Amino acid sequence: MIALSWRIKKKLSFFITVFLVIAGTVAIFTYFSWPQATCEDGKKNQKEEGVDCGGPCTPCVVNPKDVVALWSRVFQVSPGVYEAAALVENPNLSYGLPLFKYTFKVYDSNNILVAVEEGQSFLNPGDKFVVFKSNINVGEREVVRAFVEIENLSPWVYMGETKSTVVVSQKSFSNFPSPVLNARLTNQSLFTVKDVEAIAVLYDQDKNVVGVSSTRLNEIGAESSDTIIFTWPLPFSVEPVSNKIFTRAELGSLIEQ
Repeated sequence: MIALSWRIKKKLSFFITVFLVIAGTVAIFTYFSWPQATCEDGKKNQKEEGVDCGGPCTPCVVNPKDVVALWSRVFQVSPGVYEAAALVENPNLSYGLPLFKYTFKVYDSNNILVAVEEGQSFLNPGDKFVVFKSNINVGEREVVRAFVEIENLSPWVYMGETKSTVVVSQKSFSNFPSPVLNARLTNQSLFTVKDVEAIAVLYDQDKNVVGVSSTRLNEIGAESSDTIIFTWPLPFSVEPVSNKIFTRAELGSLIEQ
């Protein structure tokens, strides 16, 4: 009986060992072959508060506010050719909008729609920036106003609170013989900033917008400066007395040195 008991125990031990080896092999294979939960799998899992957000993922976007158009203006460049501009603001301090469409609707003095111009852009959290369309041809019509409409083309994205590292300094404006605004842009960060947009807005003594111009820099090196120049074709009949330059770069455009 003692010998039989020993044989049984030996066989049980063998089968248990084989079972554990097989179970372990299956578990390891399953672990490495089974799709792991991620923040981009389109599922609400791994204690996420929503689909691919909250919990171990980035915070969910909750009740974002709409983009606000603070003003819109139209300017004559030459007979039959106009430019339109609008100052838009993202009131969300932590959410960005990767893509939105803006549509300018331009009207003549008889309140007849004479042109529709569309464009696309982005907004970083808390952004306040000017969208701008040039070379709007209206023939012999006399344009008096423009309105802008905003349409989201992508979902809002949580980006956290951000602050631009590009600052403006050393501005100089002259109205004659042709209007020119020079300024210095300085990148205060330790990273190169790519594709910097800059929009200049000129104001008269009553704070009315009398002119807008845009330019772009391919990049500004880390802790470096560069000069930008804005121009207009003809002197302003009403002398601009102040100006503001709006600058920005998309958050993904920071390149480490």
